[in-house]
Amino acid sequence: MKQRKFWVICSFACMIGIAVSAGASAQRCFKSIEQAKQSGECVECLDLSKSRLKQLPPELFEFKDLKKLILSRNSLSGNLDSLSLLSKLTYLDLSSNYIETLPESLACLSIDSLIMWDNPCRNLPQALSKWDLRYLDMRAIQMTLKEQKAIKLLFPLAKIRMDHPCNCGSGR
Repeated sequence: MKQRKFWVICSFACMIGIAVSAGASAQRCFKSIEQAKQSGECVECLDLSKSRLKQLPPELFEFKDLKKLILSRNSLSGNLDSLSLLSKLTYLDLSSNYIETLPESLACLSIDSLIMWDNPCRNLPQALSKWDLRYLDMRAIQMTLKEQKAIKLLFPLAKIRMDHPCNCGSGR
């Protein structure tokens, strides 16, 4: 009986240890640059959605360990080249902005998830095919069937979400 109690206690202690270590390694996502700076933590996730950004803030590039960046629902439209400085970035959410295309300079990143829905972006540069993309969301973007096929060819192994193609120009 004593041996059984010992194993129950050991099992319980082990489960607590696993839960604590999982909680410690869980990625905390900061809601502002100021909050992230004040935390004193290694910043791996930053959610700047609905921040009224028209351009990328220079302070963003202080976070060298950033893996997940959410920039949705802003007013970003151009010059995203500097995102290439975030060398550990794997998840990028640019949804609901005014982005027409992504720069080829981002090909140096290891992006595995790209969220682009609700942007006027109808194509992606060939250079981005270097990514080992697992997930791409390009819903709410009017594209012809030809444009959709070109994007699917860039990322043949990715799960890609798109709306039905439109008759919105040539390339049917």
